[in-house]
Amino acid sequence: MHLPTIHVVDDDKESRQVVVELVRSMNLAVESYESAEDFISRYNGKRPACMVTDKKMPGMNGVELIERLRDMQITIPIVMVTGFADVPSTVRAIRGGAITLIEKPCGQAELRKGIEEAVQLEQENLEKDQQVNEAKRLVATLDEKEMDVAKLLVEGLANKVIASRLDSGLRTIEKRRSTILKKLDVQSVAELVQIWVLANPS
Repeated sequence: MHLPTIHVVDDDKESRQVVVELVRSMNLAVESYESAEDFISRYNGKRPACMVTDKKMPGMNGVELIERLRDMQITIPIVMVTGFADVPSTVRAIRGGAITLIEKPCGQAELRKGIEEAVQLEQENLEKDQQVNEAKRLVATLDEKEMDVAKLLVEGLANKVIASRLDSGLRTIEKRRSTILKKLDVQSVAELVQIWVLANPS
């Protein structure tokens, strides 16, 4: 698993450099930006990635940046640094995707811990994304008739009930069930359900 690039967004050059040096000391790749607008214009969506952003910045502030990323469906873990963590903006930031808020002045240890948590979460998210993509790929191998049977198997219906529901012979359903399990590379209906849920999260 590749380690994420840490994107540091802060209008204060000195503060920004402190975070950049800390990230480098953690042997992680880092990119820095002097404004939220600068990040939006330059970030290409490449992952794995995490962000450390200041809350108070000219133009688009840190909370607004987080909300903009959410609207863009960019879901990288975000650490926010703030001089004053008021409740309304904290709620907005967390809802937008910030995993932690660190109040200034913050120590290196606290900031390092926040970055480590973001890195761990990004790796977990990517692993889950890979599992979802694989599940979708497997489900897409089913033809229309197999899909009809799979949906009813997921509902917990027995072969005889499925045969009646689909107006098909029992042997036909049994054969399709066997084909479905083989295509999805599973041994049981329970495992089929797991694949199905991953592929259809809604």
